[in-house]
Amino acid sequence: MKVSWHKFDGVEAQVFEPAGGASSVVLFCPGFPGMGGTVFEQRHAAALVEEGYAVYVIKHKGTKLSGGFAPILVNNAARLMAGRKIRETHIGGGAATITEWLEEPLVALNVLSTKYDSIHVIGNSFGALSSLWSMTCSDAPIDKIKSLLLYAGAQGMDAGDFGIMRIWKPEYLMVSRITDKVSLNDPFDIVATLKNTYHALPDRVKSLPEQIAITYLVVERDELLNVNDTKAFQAAIGGRGKIVMDAVDHAWPEQGLLAHDTPNYTTEDLLALIRG
Repeated sequence: MKVSWHKFDGVEAQVFEPAGGASSVVLFCPGFPGMGGTVFEQRHAAALVEEGYAVYVIKHKGTKLSGGFAPILVNNAARLMAGRKIRETHIGGGAATITEWLEEPLVALNVLSTKYDSIHVIGNSFGALSSLWSMTCSDAPIDKIKSLLLYAGAQGMDAGDFGIMRIWKPEYLMVSRITDKVSLNDPFDIVATLKNTYHALPDRVKSLPEQIAITYLVVERDELLNVNDTKAFQAAIGGRGKIVMDAVDHAWPEQGLLAHDTPNYTTEDLLALIRG
């Protein structure tokens, strides 16, 4: 297995590949602020490579390259060392905006569509938003995308106190467990952008080609999301996609893991969702 770090047009990704190359790639779009990318790398990347896939895990622009969380979020000592040599403070060269995060998968797809025959996209938590947004941009190269897995995804509808915007509050975005890890634009601007994104997504997603199989993995014990979020979104796009309930995952408090982080989900089950 080859492990490398790729930079393309402001977006960075850790890459795992079979030594002999691959024709299919899994693009993992991480959540907020991005710890799920490392969880995915630790639990699934090597096994997916054994099954013949290349794996690209996006690392958010604005992720801090120093501090206690940097080794966990970046999960690549060579990238951290390279940053120290040039006194680089963040992935991508500086702070990011939430709009840039929403378009990170688009930048990656522009590269992957020229290198691989088939693409499988996984949008984890916030990554569900970024993958859906990027794939429905007018210039998105989606002809090689075979499947989209919304993996404990934060898709939903803005419907008052019980709608999806309940999980996006400025005060949440200001806490140290976020700001110690990433540098982003103003929290109130982030919330406004996400609100507009949720309103626009259903009509955009309806235009996705039928060739792209959509699957929603919903964690039964999810501390942040629930199946009604997914059902509301599914209804808004015309009932498209298959909902799969995850009864396996639970929190590991001593390890700092939520059920939402899918710490127990096996690669075998993940492969079944990817392959349909």
